[in-house]
Amino acid sequence: MNPKKLASVLLGSAATAALLLAPATAASAQAQVGAATTAVERDSVGCSKPSGKRANFSWGEGNTSATIYFNNHCSHRLSVKITFVRKGSVGDKASKARCMTVNAKTQGKKKFYAAAYKPFSVTRVARCS
Repeated sequence: MNPKKLASVLLGSAATAALLLAPATAASAQAQVGAATTAVERDSVGCSKPSGKRANFSWGEGNTSATIYFNNHCSHRLSVKITFVRKGSVGDKASKARCMTVNAKTQGKKKFYAAAYKPFSVTRVARCS
């Protein structure tokens, strides 16, 4: 076989392989993104001022920590109690709480280290003590 024919055969087979593999990798990438988005949980707390606005919280749990993301639309500082429950258990006996204060009109994140616990809910409190 001459070099020109060999090159065209190799290029043709490479193009065919690329077309066959591209949908499979795109589908697996979408599956990974879908799995990551289902692990996120959300909660929100209403503002005193302005009425109708909310402070939004979301979290995803890791192996040894949980990161709480917040976006405070309120015009004032806000303190919240985050309730953590023991992974794999049901009931209040296996829960603990952490307090977090966020400034007005800010967004950010805070990491909590709790290996055996996962975030469960966010509730408003007067202040963190």
